[in-house]
Amino acid sequence: MVARDKKPARRIEPAHSLLYEPDKLPAVASVLDTEALLDTIAPAKEYPFNERQRAAFSAAFTKRLSLVWGPPGTGKTTVLAGIVLGYLVRASVTGKTVRIGVGASNYNALDKVLVEAVKLYERCVSSTAGLKIPATFIRVRSSHAQPLGDNRIADLPRDAPEASHLAQNLESSAMSLVVGGTWMQLGKLCQTHTERKQPVAEWFDLLIIDEASQMDTGAAAAYFLLLAQDGHVVLAGDHKQLGPIYGFDMQETKDGLLDCIFSYMQETHEVQPITLTDNHRNNEEIASYPRTRFYPEGLLAKNPARRLDLTLPVFTGTPSGWSPDLPWTEEYLRILDPNSPIVVITYGAGSYTLSNSFEAQTVAAVAALYRRLRAEQHSPLDENDFWDERLGIMTPHRAQMAGIRNNMLERAGFSMKPPPVVDTVDRFQGQERDLIIASYTVADPDFVGSEDEFILSPRRFNVTLTRARSKFIMMISDAVTQYLPADKDIAEDAAHIQLFVEEYCSNIREVTLPFIDADGVLKHVPCSLRTSPS
Repeated sequence: MVARDKKPARRIEPAHSLLYEPDKLPAVASVLDTEALLDTIAPAKEYPFNERQRAAFSAAFTKRLSLVWGPPGTGKTTVLAGIVLGYLVRASVTGKTVRIGVGASNYNALDKVLVEAVKLYERCVSSTAGLKIPATFIRVRSSHAQPLGDNRIADLPRDAPEASHLAQNLESSAMSLVVGGTWMQLGKLCQTHTERKQPVAEWFDLLIIDEASQMDTGAAAAYFLLLAQDGHVVLAGDHKQLGPIYGFDMQETKDGLLDCIFSYMQETHEVQPITLTDNHRNNEEIASYPRTRFYPEGLLAKNPARRLDLTLPVFTGTPSGWSPDLPWTEEYLRILDPNSPIVVITYGAGSYTLSNSFEAQTVAAVAALYRRLRAEQHSPLDENDFWDERLGIMTPHRAQMAGIRNNMLERAGFSMKPPPVVDTVDRFQGQERDLIIASYTVADPDFVGSEDEFILSPRRFNVTLTRARSKFIMMISDAVTQYLPADKDIAEDAAHIQLFVEEYCSNIREVTLPFIDADGVLKHVPCSLRTSPS
């Protein structure tokens, strides 16, 4: 048998250098005044960029690869949108076109960047006299994905006839384009609608990947295959929040390609990120704990006194119109008190595992009271606004999601139009609400031990806490807060959430909360109501 000579592997640039030698990427020589660009786009922004945001903006033009570390509420999405607008303005001024790719690990994340970018673009066009900025915004999706529903951004199923026209425009650089899509859909667009029949093309002059801390390196490499030879890449994320989801046990490593792309570039290639530090989302009580536990450079709460926009009434007995299927207690008012930005409800260990009817009923009751007070004090109540902006409910298990929804619909009188927003932490990353209620569900000590690495994850807790703008309510059993992991690394991770409950929320009041069990019997569960120092 004669051995065949193997063809040498084809090095595709700049993707290869981005992955293996990012420090050796050829510099792009250009004279660029990023300050002038910032002045041009300034009328489009609601708030001026601070020093760190300005640095991140400039780096996107002057460096081939830049990293933006955006802790919760620091304006990462606005910075990315500003970079998109800056590239469009520069192209217009120089009489050239530019092709910009926007990617993320999920549609929700990339949609946020696209919507913010088109919003800034329209403001800039209307406020900048004499400057023409022709550009088209397009979102490429699978045929099964939901349309974005924003008429400023063209919705394009990847297998639609118009997809071929988009691919041709990306090939020819005939017009300025901002194209968002997952790596799979953009790769298939290239593979299906170009002659090369491979997911490789010199398309994007600028590639922005948001939530890069959730994207594995292989997915990022698929994006890099669509980068122009002198293209720039901006990776934005927060490696202190949730990382990529793998279908196997993944150990964090700084040596291999199996990290998220953000950590891989930061740790393996020592690319230093620009850290955004002005937190415009959380009040001081919510921002304070992650500032000391997760972000050594510090987070400055720019809205330190933010509170729920509610006035607590005085009820004599059960409020009129309160559902008879939902037991009432005045403790619900104290749980919702705007002057207590953080409330943690702890209770004794039990037999709950993947679902917890006590927590589900309590969450439904607090949510019902919050909705009632919003409707009375901010009439008329906009249901979509209530679920999009005011309230979000998180829980780690799908069985508990169903339990909470059922209690809200069957006991608390909520409607499915629109449906209550009850979801997992993974799907909530990147979102925010005035009030977040977290149901940790598990109360069985043995079951905690079977999933300790999951339920005690510090990244998962960090995301859960920092979704809240004004108030955070947490239900968690003693089985979780008092669990002692045998594994040293898990024990260190568990300390983040356990110290939050036991030490940070140090003001304690003993209460009982009502609960109707499976037999229809009303019971009163002893609980500790813990609040943070104010």
